[in-house]
Amino acid sequence: MSAHELSSKAITALKSMLGKPISAIYGHEVHAEPLRSSASLPAGAIWLGTGTDFVTFETEHQTSKGDQDYHLFNIKRGDMPLDLPFNVRSGAIGPCSLIELSMPGVELQSIDIVQMTAELDDVVVYDHSLTFRFDDDSVVTIGTEHDSILAALIVRKGEAQSNDPEFEKLETRMTLK
Repeated sequence: MSAHELSSKAITALKSMLGKPISAIYGHEVHAEPLRSSASLPAGAIWLGTGTDFVTFETEHQTSKGDQDYHLFNIKRGDMPLDLPFNVRSGAIGPCSLIELSMPGVELQSIDIVQMTAELDDVVVYDHSLTFRFDDDSVVTIGTEHDSILAALIVRKGEAQSNDPEFEKLETRMTLK
């Protein structure tokens, strides 16, 4: 059993967000999910507050030998926010949707990388969610879907959660500060 962990490039991109006012994730097709107290989007971009500096979040679908569907994070830092319309001269993004992560001006203090161990017909271990902790004590988690073909980022207020604690265990693998 091997664990699927974020790449060093993804860790570096996440570290670039620390100490910055991170207020929203931008994307297409934002879906409100009131029954799950969450929202989802297929991919997202977080602006780092200056120029054309973004961290983008996408997922990559995988299927285990035991037929579990899971999604790995693909996180990069770059100057273009995915396929969102972007005007380099003015710095304008859109049209697009956004999910507010924190109040404007609130700085990101740390990021927990949460690993899931899921056991059905086989065992899958991977970096499943990111818990953002802000300097006003608010907490937001961006996670991926498990046992679903839905390739989406799930954004919810609070700590990372398992959909089925009976066969899914979550553990903080690393905290970036």
